[in-house]
Amino acid sequence: MGLFDKFKGRKEPESQVPTVPQGAWDNAFKANVNFYGKEGEEPFGAVVLTEGVETILPVAPWAKYGLDGKPVRDWKLVLVSTTEQGILGMLDYRKAMDPLRPYLQEERADMVLTQGLTLEQIRGLLK
Repeated sequence: MGLFDKFKGRKEPESQVPTVPQGAWDNAFKANVNFYGKEGEEPFGAVVLTEGVETILPVAPWAKYGLDGKPVRDWKLVLVSTTEQGILGMLDYRKAMDPLRPYLQEERADMVLTQGLTLEQIRGLLK
């Protein structure tokens, strides 16, 4: 925008307005990282995404979390339904991030904020 445009009352084009309401990250549930496994088997990490809950998920938990100082290679995204009151299924975490992308509100560094998914949207992730 030039100097003469300012004199003519023209405004600078507005920058990209954030689509996420202020405070959404503060109000969202921060998903916990849990570890499971049977004795003699390699443990896996699990992060839960619950129906209807805006959730903060780690982008790459394998890079940030470990068990007893050792890296955990296998990670699952556990999909829970409040409607059906239980676990609908589990996805490989690395593969789940791509189909989850349309439901992400925002990404910051190593975390993402999901919208609250409906039961149908969660089922769609399992297909």
